[in-house]
Parts: sequence; C-alpha cells; structure tokens
Amino acid sequence: MKVLSRIKPFLFFLLCCTAWSAVCFVLPFFIDNPVESFNGILLLVGYCIAVSFGIFVLLYLAAANRYVFALFFPIFCVLGAVVAYFRYAFKATITPMIIDASLHNDFQTTYELITVPLVLFVLLNLIVSIVAVSYRWRKITVKNAWLHIFIAMAMLLLLFNVSSRLKSSLMQRYPFNVYESFMIYRELQQKIAEDRICPDMQHYNRTDSLKVVLVMGESLRADHLSLNGYSRQTMPYLSQQTNLVSLSDVYSEYTYTNRSVPHILTRADSITENLAFNETSFITIFNNAGFQSAWISCQDPAYSYVAFTAECDTLIYTHPEKSVYVYSDWFDNEMLTPFDSLSLKGTPRQLTVFHMIGSHWYYNNHVLTECERFKPVTTNRTVTANTAEAIINSYDNTVVTADLFLHQLFCRLEQEKAIVIFLSDHGEILGENGQWLHASDNEVVRHPACLVWYSNAYKTTYPQKVAALKQNATLHYRTDFLFHSILSAANIPSPIIDDNLNIFSCHK
Repeated sequence: MKVLSRIKPFLFFLLCCTAWSAVCFVLPFFIDNPVESFNGILLLVGYCIAVSFGIFVLLYLAAANRYVFALFFPIFCVLGAVVAYFRYAFKATITPMIIDASLHNDFQTTYELITVPLVLFVLLNLIVSIVAVSYRWRKITVKNAWLHIFIAMAMLLLLFNVSSRLKSSLMQRYPFNVYESFMIYRELQQKIAEDRICPDMQHYNRTDSLKVVLVMGESLRADHLSLNGYSRQTMPYLSQQTNLVSLSDVYSEYTYTNRSVPHILTRADSITENLAFNETSFITIFNNAGFQSAWISCQDPAYSYVAFTAECDTLIYTHPEKSVYVYSDWFDNEMLTPFDSLSLKGTPRQLTVFHMIGSHWYYNNHVLTECERFKPVTTNRTVTANTAEAIINSYDNTVVTADLFLHQLFCRLEQEKAIVIFLSDHGEILGENGQWLHASDNEVVRHPACLVWYSNAYKTTYPQKVAALKQNATLHYRTDFLFHSILSAANIPSPIIDDNLNIFSCHK
C-alpha cells in the first residue's frame, strides 16, 4: 500500500501531462481524417489513443528523473506546439523535405511563417511545461527510478513491436515523426552522396531547341483509360488529342514506387537489376548533351531514387509538407506553376521530370472539384469501410484529374518542339482477388498506363520517330524501355541505346 500511495501522485501527474499533450499535439494529426461510419470512428479513436499512450510511455521514461524531465518536457512542448500548429493551420507535417527546406531557407522566408497565433500557442505550452517541471521538482518523489526507467523502456519496446501497422502510425505522428524524418533525411543525404557510374560519359554537341518531358504517374492502370477501351469516359480531354499514342501493353517489374522508379530511370532490367543502384539515370546523359534538367515532384523522395533527383540542375517539391498521413488537398496541377517559371528562362534544350501523386490513396485528396465525375465517392480513409463502387468511383476521378493535368501540360507545349512521355510506376488493385491498392502480387497492378504526346513541330522534325512510335503502339514492352526511348526521343545518338527497347525505332 505504501508503494501504491507513492505511485499514485506520479501516475496522476503523468496522466495530466499526457492529456495535455494529446489535446495539443495528437488531435491535430487526426481531425482531418475522413471517417463517417461508426467503425471508422472507433478505429480513428483507437489510433489516437495508441499515439497518446506512446507519449505517456515517453513521458514516463523522462519523468523518472527530474533533471531529465526538466530538460525534456519544455523542449517537447515547444517543438510539439510548432509541429501541431502547422499541422492544424496549414495541413502540413514534418517531412525530410521540410527539414531540408528549413536548413536552406533564408531568414525572410522563415520569418514570414511566424504568426501571432503560433507565438501565443508556443508561449502557452512553454508556460505549461515550466509549471509541470516545477510541480515535478517540488511535489513528486520517485523512488527506484531505475526500475521505472526499465519498465518504461520495456513498454516502449513492446509498443513498437506489437504491430507494423501501429508502428507506422506512431512514426507518422508527433513526437516520433520528428525522429523518423531526421533519420530519413540523413539516409537520403547519404544516398545522394554515393558514387554512381554514368553509362555514357560522352558529350554531345546540340544546336537545336527541344523540350523533353517525362511524367511519372502514380498507380494509374492502363485499363482504366478510356483511350484503351475503358467503358467510362475518364479522359475527356486527351480523347480529343490527335498527336497522342497510347502504349496499352506495358508491363511493370515492380508493384511499388520505391523499386519501380529506379527501374524506369536507369538501364536496369529483370536480369541486371543492380544497375538501378550502381549507375546514374538518363538525366546525366541529357546534361552532357546540353540540356537543362529539372525534377518537379508532388511526392516525397525515397532513398531508392533520391540520387537521381540530385542529377538535375533544378529540384522542386511542390508539397514538401505532405505525407500520405495528411488528408487534405494535394493536387498535381500545382506542379505547372514552377514549370512555367522554368520555361520562361528560354533555355533552348530542356528536360523536365514530373513525379505525380496521381492515383495514390487516399484518392479524394488528389481529385479536383471539376474532375469529380463519378459518385458516390469514398468517405473513409480505411479501405474496407467503403463500398467497392465508391472506391472505384474515387479512383476513376483521379484518372479524370490526370487527364486534365496532362491536357494543361500539352497546351503549354503545343507551340514548341516538344515531346512528352507519360509512364505510371505501376497500376492499382481495385478489388481483384479481394485485394486493394498496390505493393501486392496481383497481375492487374503490373500493367501501368503509358502515353506519348508530341507537338506538330516535333512531328515535322522527326517524322520517322513518330511513324515508328505509332507502329510500335500495340507491341509488348516492359518499363525498362523508357531509358532507351527517351534518349532516342531527344535525338541523343548514344551507343548504349538498345533499339529493341526503343519505341521510336522500327523493329524488324
């Protein structure tokens, strides 16, 4: 009983600190989650409680020693106030891109983000933390501190090993996302610094003007394009295009982005997969041919392909504050603004790589209002809480949104000598064999959408390439055709181009 009487004040103190943290730092990460069903609400509450329990264990570990708590809790509260404020006010979360931007921003940019509500919220949490530290110092006595530390560490270890899904959810929320983002950022920087071999070190003298664009789609499957015979009109704009060819029989070796993208950008194939991690991409070859290169992304970077983004002269993330756990508007057409700025520079030879968020779950977040053609749509972030009809409707709306994005891109280039290759990294599973989304072994996810558009000026300059493209449209290709084909599209006479993988070459 004596032990229990000493624990009770300490436990009550921890619960009060946890409750404050849950309201201030946890709730902002869940209030925008789309849920309508009772089961969905229960699941959301469960995750909220799980994150709050994680904070409880962390505070338990720190508070076992009053010196550690005096240092930890004010920092925890101030940093939490900043992260939570931006999550609530701007639908932004801490990501590796945000860390990179913070380290390279000038003072003026940072100053503009400081608002009166932010300052007041930080001050409030600082005051609360000081009061808590003072109370812990004067009123709480903890004996056998090492026993409490051992128990807290055991609880923390158990919490992060109960379920991979729970661990993933915890690592996306404060305070664990701070640690996770810094670790990923460090890993990405190490990947960028790694040495890779360029498969073609020649420098090609170019005097003409040409704009080459690669658009990497996300989870867009070929059979949901009306251009390929899909029963729904998912591409109202592109169906009117005359200078557009759809390659409807492309096979993806991988079913998830982190492995698919390196495979697309390099000479890697099913036999020499290691080239995706040992060689540079086609971007370096374009640079050596006098092209100004730019990577404009609506996704966060991954360790498997971040080195390729570093090959570009310009790197732009339109949504560095987003992650897949942020349920708010996240549109690809916002990449067109920086593209316009780059185009105004008047560089005669430009290579641009767009990386779309496209048809990534949660689908509704990526659909423009004017593109919501099919209803009803999903209302819950948990896939199984929605009907199959709603999921497919929401997915098809992302295809309509992609159609508009590509149409707007083509309009910008129609007066230029330009060519655009659109290739999705993989497809998406929409209920086949009871599965959903991607990263699973299902045949439908291995057939990504692929389109090629060219301007009239490009067709006039390279009529044989356009004729070969049309001739090859129905042939079977793997995604490793891209490396060879985009060099050919740019008329870079590299000896490493394999004509059997070149969609702009007539195959005998």
